[in-house]
Amino acid sequence: MLDLGSTDFNLAINAIDASRLETLSGVLFDEWETYVDRHLALPDYSLFLQVEEGSINGWGKIRSAAGVLVVGISAYGGLISGIETISKQVGATGKYLADHAQRTFSCPDNQTTVRRKGGVPAALQKLFARVQSGELTPAEASIQAEALLGDEASEVPGFIDALKDAFRSCPRHPQQIQLSLDELAEMPLTETAKSRLPRAPKRRTPELPPPLHYRVEVWRESKKKRKQTKLTAL
Repeated sequence: MLDLGSTDFNLAINAIDASRLETLSGVLFDEWETYVDRHLALPDYSLFLQVEEGSINGWGKIRSAAGVLVVGISAYGGLISGIETISKQVGATGKYLADHAQRTFSCPDNQTTVRRKGGVPAALQKLFARVQSGELTPAEASIQAEALLGDEASEVPGFIDALKDAFRSCPRHPQQIQLSLDELAEMPLTETAKSRLPRAPKRRTPELPPPLHYRVEVWRESKKKRKQTKLTAL
């Protein structure tokens, strides 16, 4: 299974009891599942949500088989446009999960921290962007794409070859002439420019969260399988 993308969220609110944590986590999963089913154009995938309390720490991930991802990409024409579309859809599902976690657990904006991580679609999209900018050659991008897909690539004969062709044929962006570092060093810095230099931000000492007490895991291995829930005392 390929990692399509994940979302971490921290809600700095008071702990809640185990039964309520389990109930709210189930509600959040159901809402997220409904959104994903409507907005992610893949025939099948797995969903996983983990929520721990102390403050509320959550983590959601979407995965799919390589063949399923290729089917979704193919629905949007070329590889580049298909990968970009699926990547945006996965990103939207992560944003939805974080936004609804905040609402479900009644957490203010200033006490919410979210971090989203792109999976395989986002990584492939970045490889195309690096080829177009001239940062990578098509051959280098092909090697990285093959390493990214790993053994999953064998599930879809011809997919790696199609990626190689797409890397070779994708349009290149025009290159800009860059000033050398020596030229930049010789350019005078005006008083106005000096006054506008940003100050280094002060580092805050991170506050340690309270110890965790319970963890809820909610998952569905595929669209055809039922939701499962597990509550663990930590």
